[in-house]
Amino acid sequence: MKNNLPPTLEKKLINRNTLLPNTERAYGTNSSLHHDNASHRRTLAIGQGIRIQGVIEDVETLIIEGTVETNTIKAKKIIVQKTGLLKGEVDSQDIEITGILEGNIIAQGNLVVTATGRLIGKAKCRRLKVEDGGQITGQIEMITADKPKAAAAHTETEVKTNEETPIAEELLKTAEPRID
Repeated sequence: MKNNLPPTLEKKLINRNTLLPNTERAYGTNSSLHHDNASHRRTLAIGQGIRIQGVIEDVETLIIEGTVETNTIKAKKIIVQKTGLLKGEVDSQDIEITGILEGNIIAQGNLVVTATGRLIGKAKCRRLKVEDGGQITGQIEMITADKPKAAAAHTETEVKTNEETPIAEELLKTAEPRID
């Protein structure tokens, strides 16, 4: 069955099993990924020239080639391509920035800023990789498993010190004066 579309438009049609040209890097070339339908289920690609404002939810992989402005995005993996701009609050496992990301982000896993990537704002991440040429303007905080334990130990030490201080002061007051 032949469709009535002009040849230029017919070439632009993509069936759902075909990867978009700029997303091959995001999925890799591992053949096992191409056969795993679960990895492609909840993927959203925002194409170049498209602008979206609002909430994005229930997405595993978000690929941004256009512009996205949002208060909050929660996704397992976010990829901001070279032509992409993301403004807003981001909470993700892994984030790769090749374009521009402005806002406050949390990357529970990896935060990668490539050679053409720009991060503007505050970021918390467990692992950080910035390629030569990548730019970060703002504040970076590393997420570590040891930090909460260290903070709790420090607080406990302060409490003990504060509890012991009045006792030591009382002992000094009641001690007999020393004569040399």
